[in-house]
Amino acid sequence: MGVLQKFRVAATLTVLLTAVSAGGCAGPSTRILPRESREQADEPEELPVLEEANPFYMQEELEILAASPRVGGSEEEKRIVRYMKQLLQDYGYEVKAQSFSWKGNPDGAAVSGTNLEAVKKAPSENADILILAAHHDTVPYSPGAGDGAAGVAALLETARLLSRMPTDTEIRFVSFSGYTEDQAGCGYYFASLSGAERERVIGAIQLDELGFGRDGGLVLGTIDGKPTFLGDSFKDTGRELLRESWSYRQRETGGHARFVQERIPAVSLSQRLGSYESGSRFDTIKTVDIERLTQVVNVLSRTVSDIMSPKTPSMLAKSRHYNDLRDRAYIQHIQTPIPFGEEPFMTERRLGMAGRQTVDNTDNEGNPIHAYQYPVKWFGVDQILLTNYYYADGKLNLVSIDGDGAGVEFEEMRNRLEAVYGAPAESDEGPKGTEYVWKDPVCGTRISLNPSQSSYSLELESQETERIVLDSYEILPASGQNPQLGLGRRKDTEQAAQDPRVNVLMAKVRQFFPLAGQAELIRAEIYTDGIGKTSTSLETVLGESEEQAAQEQPARFIWGIDLEDALYKDGRWRDETETERQILLLCGRLFKQTGTYGADFDQIFSEWEMSQDQVFLGVKPGEIGGPEPGFEESFMWFVLTDQPGEADGIWGARIRFFYQYEELAAYRTQIRNNLKMGEF
Repeated sequence: MGVLQKFRVAATLTVLLTAVSAGGCAGPSTRILPRESREQADEPEELPVLEEANPFYMQEELEILAASPRVGGSEEEKRIVRYMKQLLQDYGYEVKAQSFSWKGNPDGAAVSGTNLEAVKKAPSENADILILAAHHDTVPYSPGAGDGAAGVAALLETARLLSRMPTDTEIRFVSFSGYTEDQAGCGYYFASLSGAERERVIGAIQLDELGFGRDGGLVLGTIDGKPTFLGDSFKDTGRELLRESWSYRQRETGGHARFVQERIPAVSLSQRLGSYESGSRFDTIKTVDIERLTQVVNVLSRTVSDIMSPKTPSMLAKSRHYNDLRDRAYIQHIQTPIPFGEEPFMTERRLGMAGRQTVDNTDNEGNPIHAYQYPVKWFGVDQILLTNYYYADGKLNLVSIDGDGAGVEFEEMRNRLEAVYGAPAESDEGPKGTEYVWKDPVCGTRISLNPSQSSYSLELESQETERIVLDSYEILPASGQNPQLGLGRRKDTEQAAQDPRVNVLMAKVRQFFPLAGQAELIRAEIYTDGIGKTSTSLETVLGESEEQAAQEQPARFIWGIDLEDALYKDGRWRDETETERQILLLCGRLFKQTGTYGADFDQIFSEWEMSQDQVFLGVKPGEIGGPEPGFEESFMWFVLTDQPGEADGIWGARIRFFYQYEELAAYRTQIRNNLKMGEF
């Protein structure tokens, strides 16, 4: 949050605090709303006016929620659950704490935590149910202000605003624990719901990252990027109140995906761009934009109040019309790798359902072979194909799709594959017809389609991918007017037509080029080795001759950035924030091998750690600290965060190390200006 923005928030809070004090209303941790007497009519003649969200209340809640990490099952989590429970009871809700122990990995340790549910009952026992959810737990060592606490604060403030509104819909406010551990709390909560309850749910809203540390944009996440009833309701209210049009994004994972796996329509609400600090030690309250969070709560509360109003009809039929949940099937999205090597329980958890065992055997060497069948939709086609996942010695190594059993003939299946992967990489005439092979270098998959006597087989296997250079640019020396290195001509342009995504990625890379005299960066390459293998690379080019080597000329470097890890085929960012973080880590690797930065860093901290008590950001005194950051990670946080104080221990010392170099401080300023980042 910039200085000007902080000033506006402070001014807003001051005015609100004065107004609240004048009215004699206590803060959120102590206030108790007046309740209607038993003699009052159940349904008032006129509906009460919905209040606007109070940023002062949310600021206070955030300070309490994000005071320290809240790992599931920890004392800090229990403290926060008690605080939320008391607050929601003060608002008049029926509140229930749900302690659980969840074991997602048969051989791993159990995950423990406490979910919290506050219920606003409806007059009818068969009323619609609407679920609003967030998560209060964090990863270790993170205060989790933007990633967790902001969503909970929005949930609590929405609960306050709706507490006195009449309803014909049962509203459930749920705060999950174990969310950072594969949404363990979500799984336990769903298991507690009866079949009748699930049939009554018209939808669920999952509040995800809402710190708004970057641009303040909002997106509605669904597993396929398509509209939902609740999502469209939010869009309509957002246009009315904020004059904004919130867009849909395909978000395959998260709490909303767990709802959909349980056949409950769901949408997530989150910021468009992830915060750099999200889920880290630096995810503190100062990264949260309270003004923006207040706007979100106003849209959220208005949307829900319209749905729950006794003057509006049941939304169950409309919800089911928007969300076709008749098919219980997993959607295997194009450009999403199959995680070959995973164990059966991982597949079951990823697909959100239990598979039916179809094979229980051993190979010639006595190793176990198992197969489990799941309903899956493949290749962008809305049709269920029964799919067998084969595990050799407990690891997934083959996927077999039964297209013929679903009525998809050989030629039609070939056309589907060509629509996704293009022409086959291989084709051979066999005794029963032509056998085709496609190779997907992005997902690292080999797809074979083979005809048989009366049918055909379609199998997918893992395939090792090699590094392929897609494009290359020379780096120009900095000019007097611009101290940053520039982008030169494209090299080897005659080799192939340029992928239009390259221009998008190079525009991003250009923002991180070093300043004049800092490093001998001579070329930037755009490559791919498939999704997730490597995101960046750094090649060191030494002296080309013995004479140059003897003169100890500075090393020259080539940057490499993986195109497929950064962008989808249609040009959308997979995760723009993560791409920027990876490039900054690449910058750290560059400077570690430049001059004496790396040697100075190693020498200082080998001596410093022997003479200092190690204190870790985000860890309370007496708790076990995590691993200290290396040169690259320290450099990344040097650029992305403000200067830590002396009390921040080893993390702070490693980040402050870079400030002693004027040229690196200037480089930091240049990058922050390029990224349009303000100072806290």
